[in-house]
Parts: sequence; C-alpha cells; structure tokens
Amino acid sequence: MRQRPVSALTSLTPTYTEAERIEALEAYEILDTPREEEFDDLARIASEVCGTPIAVVNFVSDTRQFFKAEVGLGVRETPVDISFCKHALLAEDMMIVPDATQDSRFDNNPLVYGDPPLRFYAGVLVRSAEGLPLGTMCVLDHTPRELDAHQIRTLRLLARQVSVQLELHRSLRRTKAALGDVRRLESQYRQIVDSAVDFAIITTDLDGKITSWSPGAQQIFGWSETETLGRPATLVFTAVDREADLAVREMATARETGRGIGEGWYQRKDGSRFWASGEIMPLMGEDEVQIGYLKILRDRTVEYQAEEQRKELTHELSHRMKNVLATVQSIVTQSLRTAESLDAGRDAISSRVQALARAQDILTQTSWSGAGIRQVVDEALAAHRAGQGRIVISGPDVVLSPQQVLGLSLALHELATNAAKYGSLSMPAGKVEISWDVGPDKDFRFDWIERDGPHVNEPSRRGFGSRLIERIVGSYFDGGGQLDFPPSGVVFRLTGSLG
Repeated sequence: MRQRPVSALTSLTPTYTEAERIEALEAYEILDTPREEEFDDLARIASEVCGTPIAVVNFVSDTRQFFKAEVGLGVRETPVDISFCKHALLAEDMMIVPDATQDSRFDNNPLVYGDPPLRFYAGVLVRSAEGLPLGTMCVLDHTPRELDAHQIRTLRLLARQVSVQLELHRSLRRTKAALGDVRRLESQYRQIVDSAVDFAIITTDLDGKITSWSPGAQQIFGWSETETLGRPATLVFTAVDREADLAVREMATARETGRGIGEGWYQRKDGSRFWASGEIMPLMGEDEVQIGYLKILRDRTVEYQAEEQRKELTHELSHRMKNVLATVQSIVTQSLRTAESLDAGRDAISSRVQALARAQDILTQTSWSGAGIRQVVDEALAAHRAGQGRIVISGPDVVLSPQQVLGLSLALHELATNAAKYGSLSMPAGKVEISWDVGPDKDFRFDWIERDGPHVNEPSRRGFGSRLIERIVGSYFDGGGQLDFPPSGVVFRLTGSLG
C-alpha cells in the first residue's frame, strides 16, 4: 500500500471549526476579486525562485479554491474535492508532496492522473490575523521533485507577504465602509434636524449684494444677518476665488442655465476655511422677472476630509506595496546576477529577504509610521551578538522614516554578514563600533567601524551588497554612503538628513 511521503508534514487536529474558518475567509471579501499586480508579482517570484512551472496564491472556501494569482495554471478556480490545498490547511505550517502518485490521499485524483499530470506540490499556509488558515502560497510541478531549504524559506516569506497584502485589503475595505457609514448617518441627520440649521441660505440682488441671511448661514459662517446685509456675497469667498471673480461666473452660469452647482473652500468670520457644496439659482419676483440670486450652501468639511484621507490611504498603501515588491524583485535579480553559483545566489536571496521581512515587522508595529533607529540596529544585529562587548552601539534614539528603516536594515545586514564571514566578527577578539549623531538641522551621520579583526585588503570586485550599501541606502537619507577598506578593518560612513 502506498504511504504518505516522509517529507509531507503530519496533519494536525484543527483547533477551530470549518464554519469559523469560512467566516474568517469571507470577512476579507477576497473571493472572486479581479487579478492584482501585487499578488501576481508574488506568484511570479515563487515560480522563479522554486523553479516550478506553476505557482498559485489561493484561498480555499467550502466548495472551491479561488486563485487570486496564478502562473502556469490558466484557471481562476477548481473544486475543493480535488484540491491539494484542502489537505495543506490541516498542516501546522507547510505541506510538501514530492510525488502525488505515492501518496494515498490523491488516489484517483484527476489532477494527478490527467494530461499533463500534477505530481509535485508544496504549499505554505496563508493565515488570517487571528491565525486561521485561509489558503496557501504554493508551487506545483508535472514531475516529482523536492525543494531545498532556501526555496522553502523564500516560499514562507512570500506567504507572509500574501498575509500582509490581505490585511491591507481589509484595512482599505474598512475605511470605505466607514465612509459609507458617515454618508448614511449624515442622511439620517438631514431627516431629523431642521434643514434651516444645516444649510446656509443666502439671497442677493442682481449686483450680488446680500439681501437676506438665514440662521443656518449665521451658524456656518459666524456673521449675523445685521453684519452682512448690503455687503457683497464675495464676503464668504476665499481670496483666491475673489481674485478669480468666481462669484461673477457663478451668477452668469445660474442666469444662463437656470442653476449652478459646485463645491469648494469658503471663509468664515474668524478667518477659518471650510469645504462646502451647494448651488446658486436665479431669484424670481412675482412677475417672473429676475430680482436677484438664491445661494444654498452646506458644510461638507468632514466628508471632504474623509474622502481625501481615503485617497491618501489608498495611494500610500499602493505605494508601500509596490516599493516593497520592487525591493524584493531587485534583491532576487541582483543577487542571482552577482552570485558565483546558484546556491550562493539562493543563500543571498534568502538572507536578504529575511532582513527585509524583519524590517517590515518593525514597521508593522507602528503602522508604517517609522521606527526608532536603536530598535532597527538591535534587530538587524541580533543574530551576531554572540559575546559581551563585541558590538558597541551609541547614539540618540531618533525616529527613521519607513524607507530609511528598510534601507538601513539591509545595509546593516550586509555589513554584519560580511563581518561575520571575513571581518572583525570572524575572530574572537574582533569588535564593531556603531555610532550615529544628529545635528541641529537634522544632519545625520552614521558610522560602522571594525577593529581587531583580520588584515583587510581592498576587494578586487564590488558585489551587489557593496553597491546597496554605498549607492542605494544613502539616497533614503538624501545623502550618500562611503565604504572603505583600511587594513585595520572595514569602515562605512553614511551622511545625510533626517528632515
């Protein structure tokens, strides 16, 4: 009788019900959504790093598995009863099937015995924020095979990126829902509160001088009716709109078309500004002759600010994800291009992506608002602090921007890795002195100095790590980096600004 392969992880008894898992999946509202570049990039990276023709980002419901992103598959969903991933959901972290024909779970599975057959599968769980399995980041092949340790680590890191992207989707959806709630509450408010209080209702003569001023106008603008009668309606316009003769153009539109609708900034008595929407229309007398204009305005500042925040959030989320993915792609491409062998390239990719992931973990704790430099340095060097006093750190705990956190983390990873292999940390007495300082104008200086290590020679060739340290990191600080190789030990100096 065929047995499950040794490399497949043992299935666990779930601590959750299937109903709870499905409820968590549906809460993300990810099923049946269009393809997105951020997810597609993760599938492409998985396929390239693992060397498989097929890679999939999928989410498993009770009847089907939906492919949010796929490479080499050509479909968006398949029934769950023939799914590899439904078995992966029972794994602790990852399921690997080297040869499905040797695994009794897949007897008579049409995917295994079809044309072309699917023989190999490896999938890492994608979990909700509460830890429930929602799907997998997986790769498949038509022939039996294995993954090496570097490919497995990369696949796990990509699965974490899927979870990050999924949380960003949920945050954006909740923001949109909150805006919808604001609009619904505002609609109910209109029905309850006397509209005369909510609206500024103003009438003018044909020359645009104010002839009436409602209680709502007094509440919104701050001027009483006595203070405004006989004054030009431009009183409530901003200086920019007065300069552009906006009041004249509004009256012309109302006169020619019957009404003018618009929105923009207006000015209160105290000089503060607010965003309002409204309309202007001709005011007719008893004989249907125009005697002036009627202008109705409503304060929409809260809605306007919420919409601007939504746009800013959407743009920021998209920008962050694209920056992160671009960094990952650059790491993969440059590491493979400069590596002496495929194994060396895989090692470099794995360690650098892990350094990037650690930096992202720090930023996630602060909602990507930045992080203290001391935390960044401690996290980046945690794996290399084997002895007391070997790494000496000093400097004020200033806050770095998200891009500066990512850049400095990658630079420290490269420096520490080199020091552990070839530099001062490769010898028992070797030390590294790390210091930084910030000037009164936020001028920033960061030093890495190695001492008491082996004799240092200038390298004959600069690799991707050196280029990253000197050319890329400095740009995040609006400055530059200098990497030197004096005989006493490697010295790196970063200068720039925190402004």
